[in-house]
Amino acid sequence: MSNQAATLLSLFRLAQLADGTLPVGAFSFSLGLEAAVGEGIVSDAEELEEFARGALYVAAESDCVILTEAFRAESCGDFTRVDALDHHLLTLKAGDEVRAMTLRMGNRLATLLHSIAPSPRTAEYLLHLESGTAVGSYPVVQALAGVRLGIDEESLYAAHLYGVANTVVSSALRLMSITHFETQRILFRLGPLCERLYTLYADLSLDSLTSFAPLHELAASLHERGQRRLFMN
Repeated sequence: MSNQAATLLSLFRLAQLADGTLPVGAFSFSLGLEAAVGEGIVSDAEELEEFARGALYVAAESDCVILTEAFRAESCGDFTRVDALDHHLLTLKAGDEVRAMTLRMGNRLATLLHSIAPSPRTAEYLLHLESGTAVGSYPVVQALAGVRLGIDEESLYAAHLYGVANTVVSSALRLMSITHFETQRILFRLGPLCERLYTLYADLSLDSLTSFAPLHELAASLHERGQRRLFMN
């Protein structure tokens, strides 16, 4: 296969992995936006963009660091470290809802990956899930998928952040009076932030990880206790 063909194939695989219709359940969650809208914290496009921007920072300072570490460990065959990172990520999740989201999406992606691109490694990881050696956090399974599908680290990082931003703005379409044009403009403006976050946080040490995001944690907490919900908790 030529270099150009390999690049085209990896781009095709990346598009599939980042597709909002990928059956991993992302559409079931709002990353706390439902509660933020209900409480009047987010009421227009400008506030939605700030909420989405904050969600990207939260992801970059926790999930994406685990993602890059897991990608590097997976690439060199250090599967024991991959499993350790899998468990470590859960210690950074402040609420039940965000833990449920990363585990449900990760486990579904692991099953899907083995279905479409089976290999001894994907089979081994599923066995690790069954035994509890691994827990199936979404960023770690994304790293496994990236290595298996020939996607480079930076592209995988962008795919994860796009997924976060897209989850927020797609949820907004069901929660607010906002148009698809407005949400697409928000996604477009958030694009340059992806590069900046990779530069700032991709090589952050695990000891420096943080999940301090009061607004988003408050929104998630309110959503967990809400009596009327469109989205899963």
